[in-house]
Amino acid sequence: MRIVSLYRYPVKGLSPERLNEVTVHTGDGFPLDRKFALLRSGADFDPTAPTWLAKANFLMLMVHEKLAALQTHYCDANNTLYIFTPDSTKHAFALSEAQSRAALETFFQNFMPPQLPQAPRLLEAPGHMFTDKATKYVSLINLASLRELEKRWGESLDPLRFRANVYIDGTEPFSELDWVGQRIKLGDVVMKVVQRNGRCAATNVNPDTGKRDRNVPGKLRKEFGHKDLGLYLTVAQDGELHEGDPVTVAASTQQQCKLEDTEDDRNASLICNACYYLFDPHAVNPDWHSAQDLPDSWRCPDCGSTRESVTAM
Repeated sequence: MRIVSLYRYPVKGLSPERLNEVTVHTGDGFPLDRKFALLRSGADFDPTAPTWLAKANFLMLMVHEKLAALQTHYCDANNTLYIFTPDSTKHAFALSEAQSRAALETFFQNFMPPQLPQAPRLLEAPGHMFTDKATKYVSLINLASLRELEKRWGESLDPLRFRANVYIDGTEPFSELDWVGQRIKLGDVVMKVVQRNGRCAATNVNPDTGKRDRNVPGKLRKEFGHKDLGLYLTVAQDGELHEGDPVTVAASTQQQCKLEDTEDDRNASLICNACYYLFDPHAVNPDWHSAQDLPDSWRCPDCGSTRESVTAM
């Protein structure tokens, strides 16, 4: 096995930047990965004491697919974000300047009416990553698994739909799902495989067109009985990653810790069709048995959608 490509995503929800090499440190993700995010709700966030917020609070492809039509580049040397619109117009926003940050926020409000009645707020905090999980992670995709999905579907899929940090090749399709709980070595970096990556509706968005043209989580469930494609890793030993580096799964003397369905998954009767979150309403509230029982105030804990997105499985 080997590393085929490496990517970072400086702004949550915006386009990737390919890397030839990257240095990672224990307990951290890729440098500058998800360094910024655009807050779309009234959620409280204190940059001096940052805490994790669910992705439903931010601009994201799951809801704001038009973001995929933008090409972006972040220059760390001058702390400037460059945005290219579909008509190739270039915009530059100096993120160290309050006036320029405000202009960036207004840009997004104007780019996506009427989805954004108010301008989003650009967030950053030293050492904080705006990841979908509370733990800082590195995400990985096995390209053989993607090819197997394409084969079953008879359709091609851009790997960048899956917004991973590391893309590997040279192993069997979906064999990576059996690595949960084990350690793997990528180049000279040791990482622990902590969880499968259950795909959401963000993968339905074509990164070239910004349009929803596939139902990836639905197809995964139909073909393989789950919506998992890829892994979440945590860095266990510092080092450098390079394109072409070998990837090996460390022998483990411990019992393998595969990710099992939660109790709610096994008893799930409802599904959020926005993100494919499964849940048992009765486990949340004994009086809830169907989608009609959910209160008007209910929001999907994964994507923030309302109860109108929920149907019976």
